Amino acid sequence: MNVFRDTLQRIAERVEGTRAVSIVGLDGIPIDFFVPAQAVSVEEVAAEMGAFVKRLESPRAQLDFGRIGELVIAAERSVAILSRITPEYYLLLLLPADGNVGRGRWELKKAAQTLQRELL
Repeated sequence: MNVFRDTLQRIAERVEGTRAVSIVGLDGIPIDFFVPAQAVSVEEVAAEMGAFVKRLESPRAQLDFGRIGELVIAAERSVAILSRITPEYYLLLLLPADGNVGRGRWELKKAAQTLQRELL
């Protein structure tokens, strides 16, 4: 039984239209991922998101905002949701532009609580 994979698969099953869901380190390297049907390059998206979060969490940025707990990026064709698990790890959920962002955020929040115990 793989807790990471089972949790990621459960998220994908509960959030309609999920393109990919992954556990990502701040370095942008996916720890584990689940891609339901389509071929999405989780590695590429994770690397870009990791770099983006690192930049936002630079010492200068932390003076104003602190650590990022959640980040939603809505683009023309996709939505990416990042939800913090620990200071070093995030959950990344990729949805179509018309995906259910609210449901995605809720499922990531629940899963982050479960995964936190495994990653600490």
